[in-house]
Amino acid sequence: MIGGMRILVLEGEPLIAMDLEDLLVARGFKVIGPFSNATGALDSLDRTKPQAALLDVYLNEASFDLGRELKRREIPFAFTTGMTAPDLLPPDLAGSLVIHKVWNVKELLTFLAGRAAAGSTRE
Repeated sequence: MIGGMRILVLEGEPLIAMDLEDLLVARGFKVIGPFSNATGALDSLDRTKPQAALLDVYLNEASFDLGRELKRREIPFAFTTGMTAPDLLPPDLAGSLVIHKVWNVKELLTFLAGRAAAGSTRE
């Protein structure tokens, strides 16, 4: 069930963050953030208990550090970017899902629906 699913958003561009938040809220998701830095996002994890996350690659180490923590906690995440490069992600995060901006809405919703279908025992 997608409705009410808590999605953490880390996005460096305010207008893109607002657009993504609007897109998610219109489809029944609860947005955590959006955050423009990893510190706020990391600080919120225990309190907000996201079920999935979308991380802006443009924030580099901030996104990568948050991705590592989400991976450690087994919270699914995808990186978002407008760039294409073979070495976009560091080696320890290679293979992570990357969703390209301008939003491929179908790809974005497929990731989130897959997470919902897997079910979450973490509340």
